[in-house]
Amino acid sequence: MVTSVSGPAVESSRERIEYVRGWLPAPPIVLLPGLFAGSWIWTPAMNHLAALGYSILQIVEPFAALETKTASIDVLRRMLIDALDEHGIERAVLCGNSLGALVALDITARHPDRVKALVISGCPGLGETPNLGLRRSGDMSRHNADFIADQLFYDRSAIPEALIERSFAVALDRRCAMNMLRYVLAIRKYNVRECLVRIQCEVSMIWGEQDSIAPIEEWEENLHLISHATLHKVSRCGHSPMIERPAEFNAILAKFIIEQG
Repeated sequence: MVTSVSGPAVESSRERIEYVRGWLPAPPIVLLPGLFAGSWIWTPAMNHLAALGYSILQIVEPFAALETKTASIDVLRRMLIDALDEHGIERAVLCGNSLGALVALDITARHPDRVKALVISGCPGLGETPNLGLRRSGDMSRHNADFIADQLFYDRSAIPEALIERSFAVALDRRCAMNMLRYVLAIRKYNVRECLVRIQCEVSMIWGEQDSIAPIEEWEENLHLISHATLHKVSRCGHSPMIERPAEFNAILAKFIIEQG
C-alpha cells in the first residue's frame, strides 16, 4: 500500500514496516530496532539519511511487540527477507541496534547477496547476556523497567521522557515481556563468533563506550573475526548512540554509507 504524504511515499505492511522512497540511485537502508525500543531510536538517523536522498525501510515496532508465531532469530530473519522481497529490494545496507544488530549480522551471514554493507551498534551475544530483570512469568514491575532504562543510557536525561515511556509500555505488557524473555534466551544460544567469520561485506561498528548491555571491550577482542570492519567509539554514551549522541552517530553513519556508493 502506498500512501501519499508531503515528501517521499511511505509504504506499510502488516508487520508494521514502513518504506520511504528516496531519490538517490543507491541501495536502500534498512533500520532495525531493538528488543523493546522501536523505530523512535532511529528517528534522527532516518531524518538525516532521508534528507540526503536515501530510500529507507524500517520496522516501526520493537521486536518484542511484533505479532509472530515464535520469538526467534530465524523468524525475524525470514520476516526481513520477505520485506525486502515485498518492496523489490535486491540489496540493502542493514543498520541494527541491540537485537536488531544481531538480526542484521545473521541476515548478512546467511544471505550475503542481499546485503551491500552493515552498520551495527550495541549487539549482544559475545559476553554474558543480562536478563534485564525478566521473570519467567512474563511479569515486570515498573521498578524493573526503570532499572532497564538506567542500564541502557549513559545519561538518561538526554532522552525525552516520552520516548522512554513508549519503551516502558512494551516492557510492562505481559505478552511483550514474554517475548523479551524468549529473545534473551535465543540470544544466549546464538553463536555470534561463528556468524562473524562469515561476514564478508564492509562493516561499521558504532559503539557507546559506556554500553553496559553489550560492552565494547568484548567486540574489540573479537574484531579480528570480521574481514572488513571498523570500530568507532562514542564517548559518554550507552547502548544506543543513535539516540543518545545522534549528531556524532549520524556523521559516522552518513560517511560510511556514502563511501559504499
